[in-house]
Amino acid sequence: MSSARRRNGKPASCEPCRRVKVRCDHALPTCSRCKDRGISSRCFYHPAPLTRTRTRQIFPLAEGVPFDRAALARNAQSGESSVNSNTPPISNDHASSRELETRSKPLLAGYFGPTSFVSPLTDDVDLVSAGQGLDVVEGAQRVLPPYWVQKISEMLLILGDFSPIESLLREYYDLSQSAAIPAPFILNSIGPFKAMCEESVRARNIEDLASSMTVRIIQNTAEVFEIPSTMAGKDFHKLFTGPAIRLEMIGVICSLAGRARYLGLARDKFDGQSSPIQFARKMLAASDAALYICKILTTLNDLTIWLVHENLLLSDLINGDSSPHCWSRLGDLSTDIFALGLHRDAKTDQLPEFLFEARRRQFAAAYQLDKSIATFLGRPPRIPLRYCDCRMPLDISDDALAPEDTNLQYSGTDLDANNWNVHGVFQRSSWMRVRFIICMFRDEILEVSLQKVTSQTAHLLHDISHRCHLAWESLPVHLRYTPHCWGNQCPVAVSLLLIVSYLAYLYNDFLIQRLLAGKKNPRGSTALLSVSAEILSSVLTIGAQREQMVDIRPDFTWTILLYGFPSASLLIKALQHQKRTGQPFLYEGSRSALLRNLSVFISHLETIVRPDNSNYALFQRASQVFSKIIDEVLEPQDTIADTDISDASLFDFDQMIPVDGLDLFNTMDFGVAFNQWLF
Repeated sequence: MSSARRRNGKPASCEPCRRVKVRCDHALPTCSRCKDRGISSRCFYHPAPLTRTRTRQIFPLAEGVPFDRAALARNAQSGESSVNSNTPPISNDHASSRELETRSKPLLAGYFGPTSFVSPLTDDVDLVSAGQGLDVVEGAQRVLPPYWVQKISEMLLILGDFSPIESLLREYYDLSQSAAIPAPFILNSIGPFKAMCEESVRARNIEDLASSMTVRIIQNTAEVFEIPSTMAGKDFHKLFTGPAIRLEMIGVICSLAGRARYLGLARDKFDGQSSPIQFARKMLAASDAALYICKILTTLNDLTIWLVHENLLLSDLINGDSSPHCWSRLGDLSTDIFALGLHRDAKTDQLPEFLFEARRRQFAAAYQLDKSIATFLGRPPRIPLRYCDCRMPLDISDDALAPEDTNLQYSGTDLDANNWNVHGVFQRSSWMRVRFIICMFRDEILEVSLQKVTSQTAHLLHDISHRCHLAWESLPVHLRYTPHCWGNQCPVAVSLLLIVSYLAYLYNDFLIQRLLAGKKNPRGSTALLSVSAEILSSVLTIGAQREQMVDIRPDFTWTILLYGFPSASLLIKALQHQKRTGQPFLYEGSRSALLRNLSVFISHLETIVRPDNSNYALFQRASQVFSKIIDEVLEPQDTIADTDISDASLFDFDQMIPVDGLDLFNTMDFGVAFNQWLF
């Protein structure tokens, strides 16, 4: 038995047993528990286990972690000077001047535009890219609170078994064509992340390992994220992985993994473990914590933009795009984009070319997401194009952004005069360009929608509609939807992207025609009913492909009905008005075909969600309302007179779906999950 004694006289436990607070048998030279666990080499009895040396470099998580490397070095030197009397002490005057120098650093806000206070000195100063970031932490606050230090340690534990997360990331980038972050920047990071996690697993029981790795992450993140102008694209990931691991990237990985799991990927890697929604919520919590800590530690940079954007997408999936958290995060994203200057296309020799192209992609993705949420919520967009001159990204592959040098890896003959790829290939940048063009017109429509429709605004709306049609017709032929794409051996994901892009284009015209027809006009107009019927038909085309959609796994076909609800509502309202008043039905197509499509749409409402879905009752209610009106339209006139509004109190369409056809679904959270995945 060990001769070491505690203060109460009882035998002392060995260090491994003491740390995990389990019973030790106090055997010498090695206790039986350590023998059983195969850690005999680490079994020893510390004579004073609670004492600490002043020069320790590992910080217990409960005490907070200094994230200023200079301050840490000064503390270490101070500790050494107390031991070594030959070391001359630092004078108070020198320390005071250094502290004054630190506190006198200018607090710079990043990008400064042409009307800023520095504009008389120079035009459009991007001070962040010049290596001068916002000094976010005062000298008296150089220790990260222990609560957030513990959160970082928990993130490392979440990523401990990295194999499932690796499968999620690889499968996501294999299938998704809407990822904003270029594939090489994420896929090249998998190896270093996996090595870090394997190191953590192998050495998890080594003294203070989690604390040491946490300290490294904190101090790396606290450093200004500087990108050398000579940085090659293939090596970009080395700035935020491996020895330079940063917390922003951990948050990005968590966000991507959570979204991929929520969308149903890598199911075979999660046998009987947490459900997709549980896993996604855990990853969202980790991403939220990472984002909050990064705002404490570091200046705004490109990685922060990545993190905010991916966090917003995951939050939108889980909480819905009408949630306050989602709206607030969209504000954070737009604010950071303007602060970093991503809305401006000015070039500088201080940054490599591939980074400018990556920024254009990031801006295009954020711009489209902003317009989608603004349209759905009926709120002003956060990123108006009138204040932006960022060009569309080039129609080049993701691999072109990871060259051997600083230049983009593509040939000038690959692009036409409008920067479209001449080879007719489908790649992520192609869809970014398509949605950017569509959203440019959506931006104009949203601005006009708040104005009273006069002859002047009507002329403006007609002009927007005309230019939108011309822009669509000018797209490369292979990026324009045709019904034949389903049989052309195109991948299902590509066919879906084609039709969803087409739906977004049609929805622009739908919004314009609804404004022109007037919201108080139940008959609508010929143009409005025509575009509504085309949207409904396209939605049903997607529904007919549900068997093929299994190939991409995400089980959210019902999200497509986001376009179907307003169009079907207007068509049903117009049919009901014609039945009740006898006025001509302004739709020029086949009335019987339209009624068949509406009946199929109603059947989708009845079967698209399962009873355990939170929107199940609402979908059932909607199908009842629509069915009731279709029955009214099909019944003979005398039957309608006999049963005059017998169920009006139960199904009052005028109250439930007035004019625009959306009020019934004000409480429904459609989200933009489908847009995230494909568009």
